Amino acid sequence: MVFDVKSLFAPLQGVNLEGLEIYVVGGAVRDSLLELTPKDMDFVAVGATPNTFLELGFQQVGQDFPVFLHPKSHVEIALARTERKTHQGHTGFAVYADPSVTLETDLLRRDFTINAMAVSRTGELIDPYGGENDLKARQLRHISDAFTEDPLRVLRGVRLLGQLGTFEFHIAPETESVMQAMSPFLRELSVERIIVELDKTLASTHPELGLQHINHLGITEALAPILSIVPDQFICQSIEARLAEWMVLNRPTIECIERYGKEFRLTNKRIAFLKAIVRLKDLPFEDARQCLDVFGQLGWLRGNPPDQDLDRLLIEFDQSNLIRVTIRRWFEIRERVRQISMDKLNEQGLSGKALGDAIYTERLHVLSTEISAPGTAPGL
Repeated sequence: MVFDVKSLFAPLQGVNLEGLEIYVVGGAVRDSLLELTPKDMDFVAVGATPNTFLELGFQQVGQDFPVFLHPKSHVEIALARTERKTHQGHTGFAVYADPSVTLETDLLRRDFTINAMAVSRTGELIDPYGGENDLKARQLRHISDAFTEDPLRVLRGVRLLGQLGTFEFHIAPETESVMQAMSPFLRELSVERIIVELDKTLASTHPELGLQHINHLGITEALAPILSIVPDQFICQSIEARLAEWMVLNRPTIECIERYGKEFRLTNKRIAFLKAIVRLKDLPFEDARQCLDVFGQLGWLRGNPPDQDLDRLLIEFDQSNLIRVTIRRWFEIRERVRQISMDKLNEQGLSGKALGDAIYTERLHVLSTEISAPGTAPGL
């Protein structure tokens, strides 16, 4: 293949880097070989020192990590380096960057062979570990035993299967065995890293092609046994709505959502949305009292307008056809109930509990009428 070298190295323009041995590495090379437009550009410099880039106006990222930001494009250039696991956690690595570290050595520390290729500024492909052949075979294969040093790579493999779903990649048998052995150690990771990786999977073109592996790889057993059932296909587009599609198939309870929300530090927005879906999914349309109780739990009976962001997600989720009564129908009924005015009841001299009971009775009447004879409820 002839690489578009000009485009690949365009982010480095504006600074004189002549004489430096710099390569495009990782996903950009993989995507170029797949004839996809590269999204993330990663560069590695061989034979350089930190001063090499500091003197050119680059900014070092962190104190000890040999990565530098381009002064104009702000892309990152990393020094060729090695990493050695020293203790538990994603920060538990000793990093060694030195002009003597070769490109092949740097590529050896990466996860999968298809991510361990490089392109030089002359357009030469450097592929010491068979990444191009694995790309043609549509398989994910780990490079070395160092793969096991970071359990997050199990989730990255799942994410890659989703991102490259159009090409129908699979996991090499030997890599699958390694990932299965690694899955119990996912519990060592911070929940932030786990959620970021799962979000990337849900945002991919075909998340179901990655997530369909989570059971036999042991991921659900380690992280979330409740999510063992995965959609055959995702209908919605946003991460939040896709997460709801996944969770609803597993029929979670409100208590379950609260527990997992706390454990994985989900945002209040996500928790509120998932709770709303669970409450509305099988809500019996014919039971006005239960409907009114759920409306209250969702905050729909308060004086302030309903949450527009939550409404937007609920409407998107309607596409999945996983809710017994459509969200738009629930919104119509909600508006009928919210049209009830307290002014007339106040004129009757009601207050306190008596006023509350009267409001409830009126709302119940409106809801019952709308259910039995749509479009005829008071206030229309």
